[in-house]
This record gives sequence, C-alpha cells and structure tokens, in this order.
Amino acid sequence: MFVLSILGYILLGIGLLVTAIILIPYHYQASGEKLDVLQTKLSISWLFGGIKLNFKRQSKQKTVFLTVFGLKKFNMKQKSTRVPSEKDKEHSDKAKIIKRKKLRNNSNFIKFLRVNILKKVLATILKLFKYCQPKELSIDAKIGFDNPMYTGLMCAFHSQLYALFDKKDINIQPVFDVEILEGRFLIGGRIWLPYLILVMIEFLITNPIRNILMAQLKTKIKGGLQYVR
Repeated sequence: MFVLSILGYILLGIGLLVTAIILIPYHYQASGEKLDVLQTKLSISWLFGGIKLNFKRQSKQKTVFLTVFGLKKFNMKQKSTRVPSEKDKEHSDKAKIIKRKKLRNNSNFIKFLRVNILKKVLATILKLFKYCQPKELSIDAKIGFDNPMYTGLMCAFHSQLYALFDKKDINIQPVFDVEILEGRFLIGGRIWLPYLILVMIEFLITNPIRNILMAQLKTKIKGGLQYVR
C-alpha cells in the first residue's frame, strides 16, 4: 500500500505539472537593434515570473541564464575574457576563410527562398499574432532585398501587420534593389505552449516545408544538393 501511495502521489504531481504547462501561459519580451552591430534581448517567464529565462546577445557576446523563484541563477554561457594569442588570431582568420567558402558553395537556402515558402512563413507569423496578440509591439526598420519580389512580399506583410495592429507603433520603410536591414523592434505578450506547438507542427508538415526538411535530410545522408519540387 505504501508503494502504491507513493506512486499515486507521483502520478498526481505529474498530472498537476502537465495541467500547469497547458493552462498557465508563458510571458515573453523580445527587443533588438541592428545598426552597426546586432543587439538582441529575449526574456521568457513562466509560473507568474517564478521561472525566468533570459538571453542577451551583443555583437559576438552571448549570455543565457535561468532564474528559479529568484533564488538561483544558472549561467549557461559566458564570453571568455582571455586575451587572444597570435595562434588564436591565425586560427580565427582560417576559420573565417573556410566559413566564407562554405557560404559560397552552399546555395540551399537561396534555392529554398521561394514565394510559396515565404508566404507560408508570413502566414504562420500572422496566425500567431492574431491568436496571441502582443500587448506591446514597436517596429522601426529599413528593410530591403536584392530581389524586388521579396521586398514586395515584405510590403504586403507590413500592410497586414498595420491592419492587425492599427494602434501599435509599426514603421517599416521598404528599400528596393538593395539588401539592407537596419532598425529596432520591441515585442511582448503571452502565449500558450500547446498552441505554439500545434502551429509549428502544422507549419512543418505543409508541402513546401516538409519537402525542404526531407531534402536536407537526404543531403546529409547522401551528400550533394537535392532539388525540391
């Protein structure tokens, strides 16, 4: 009987935890700025702020730490303060050259950047926004692409955002024929984890995205660039 009682309490605890995960929303706030360097901040809290995850990135420095009921902080990543030696600099230069070669040789992303895929991505973002409307939203940016078609899609997305959040501060300036990304943003609100998971699953199993994932898997297994229909 004692063992059954312990097992019952364990199952009850698991049930309460699952119920809390389903019913209690996650609060989030994200901000970023891209001028000379990229700076981003993300904060996600749960259980009414009892559990909080913070992420900060400034240039190449990243900081991630977890706060549990204000008592403990687990620093997950820190930037090393060690002064780089000459060997480190040479290794870094070689790594940059190799990275540039890989970027030139790897055209998968460009091939996948098609209208139907972009439309699906933007539709998913709008769906999340409609269901979980952020309490605060501010965008002031200048965005442009090499291909005017993508800039046109961005303008359409901007119009839908403006119609959806007419009382929010949204200012996106399109730039045609020039690739540029400058500005700042701030967004905050709450979201339910089960809904987010369902939306992401729906996004991943649609034809364009599913084909991309399958092609990437085949590329890793067999090697070489795969064509996606």
